[in-house]
Amino acid sequence: MKLKYALKLGRPFGIQVSVHWTFLLIIVWVIFLNAQQGLPIGEIIFSVFFVLAIFVCVVIHELSHSLTARNYGITTKSITLLPIGGVADLEKIPEDPKQELAVSIAGPVSNLVIAFVLWLLINLTGDFNLQPESLQSVNSANFFVVLTFANVMLAVFNLLPVFPMDGGRVFRSLLALKMPRDQATYIAMNIAKFLAVGLGLLGIFFNPFLIIIAIFIFLGAQREYEMIRFSSVLSGYTVKDILITEFTPLHPHDPIQRAVDILLSTPEQRFVVTEENKVKGMLTRNDIIHGLVNHESDEKIYLIMNQDVTCFNANTPLQKAYQTMYTKGITMVPVIDTDNNLIGIIDMETINEFLMIKRVNNKKRV
Repeated sequence: MKLKYALKLGRPFGIQVSVHWTFLLIIVWVIFLNAQQGLPIGEIIFSVFFVLAIFVCVVIHELSHSLTARNYGITTKSITLLPIGGVADLEKIPEDPKQELAVSIAGPVSNLVIAFVLWLLINLTGDFNLQPESLQSVNSANFFVVLTFANVMLAVFNLLPVFPMDGGRVFRSLLALKMPRDQATYIAMNIAKFLAVGLGLLGIFFNPFLIIIAIFIFLGAQREYEMIRFSSVLSGYTVKDILITEFTPLHPHDPIQRAVDILLSTPEQRFVVTEENKVKGMLTRNDIIHGLVNHESDEKIYLIMNQDVTCFNANTPLQKAYQTMYTKGITMVPVIDTDNNLIGIIDMETINEFLMIKRVNNKKRV
C-alpha cells in the first residue's frame, strides 16, 4: 500500500518504514489534551515520548509479521505508520493455514514479548507504583509501567477474532485446518459482522467512537471474504487467459496533448507509456488532468507519468494478479514477456467480467 505524503524513516531488514503526515495529528492532540488539563511541561513531553514509544512498538509488531512472512518466501515492500496503527504491505497473505497462522500471530506475540521484557526490567529496578492515582498521566516514574500495559492491550486488541485484525486471520487459519479456506473465511466474516453490530450498539449508548470501529470491522470482514471468494473462482487460470492486446501505448516524449486527444476520442482512460516496447510508466485520467493544471499541453508525458509500475508475466496466476491488484487498488497492469517486452494489459474491469461469467457457469453446473 503506497500512501502519499509519507516521510521515509529507514529500511530495517531491507523493508522501507515510513510515517504518514497524519501521525503528527496525534502528537498535536496529545499536547492539546495535556495542556488543557494543566499538566506541567515535563509530563507533556513524557506523553509525547510515550506516543513515539508506542509507534516504535507498532513498527516491531509489523516487522514481526514481515520477517515471519519472509521465511515463507513472501516479501514486504513497506511499512507505513498511521494514526490507527501500522500497515505492512505484504506481497500476499499465505494460503497455507499453518503459514497464515504463524504470520498473523507473530505481531501480537511481539507485543507480549516487549511487555514481558519491560516487566522484567521494572521488577529488577523495583521502582514502580501501581496505585490508580499514579497512573493518571505519563511521567518518568510510570513511563515503562504504562508502556508495558499498552503493549498487552495492543496484543489483546489485535487478537480479537475479527477481520481485519490479526485475530481474524488467526481464527480463519485455525478453521482452514479443517475446512476449505473460502468456507473458513465465510464463518470468520459472519462472526466478525456479528461482533461489529454488537460493538456498534454499545457505541450508541456509551461511546460514539465504537461505532467507527464497528464500521471498520464490518467492512473489513466483507472485503476479506470477497477477495478470498473471488480468488478461489480464479484458481487455475493465468493472466494470458484475459489478456487485452488492443490498447494505445504512449511514448515518454509524446506531448500531453496526445494523451488528452485519445482520452476524449476513445473509451481509454488509463495508458501504458513505453519506449522500444519496454514499460516506462503509467498514465491515468487524473494524471492527465493534473498534468494540464501544472504543465502546458505541449510538455512531455514523462513529466506527469507514474514510474512506479507493477507488471505481470503472462503466466502469472490470475488469482495472484487479482489479489495484488485488489490489495493495492490498481485498476490496470501491463503484461510483459520474459524479455520484459510489453505484450498486453489486464484491467480490473475485465477480471470482474471474467468472475461474473465463471460464477454464472458454476451455478449452472450446480
